[in-house]
Amino acid sequence: MNQNSIKSLPSLTDENYEQIFNVYQDENGNYYYNLLQSVAIPTNLPPGFYNKYNVVYGDTWPYISYKNYNTPNLWWVITSANSIIDPTSIPTPGTSLYILDPNIVSQILDQVANSVNA
Repeated sequence: MNQNSIKSLPSLTDENYEQIFNVYQDENGNYYYNLLQSVAIPTNLPPGFYNKYNVVYGDTWPYISYKNYNTPNLWWVITSANSIIDPTSIPTPGTSLYILDPNIVSQILDQVANSVNA
């Protein structure tokens, strides 16, 4: 996982992801996530806590994550912040999304990481 491409963002271990999603691993070492259990992100954040992003043709959740956080692995933060129920759906061009500020994302990742150690 390369979540520390933005220097202020810590990386998460596989165990940390279990605090966000139910994680399953098959015999080949591939991970599967149950997205029904997720991190709750408030929907009424003040404007300084996020930027707006308009979806363009060809965007996927991992690509939007890469464009905004320099890693495809934070797609779940974007879908959670925008109350996307089905993250397997393709984002609709023209849709306006909330992209959390990297400092807020860093706090979320820290909380998840600390919850494992608690």
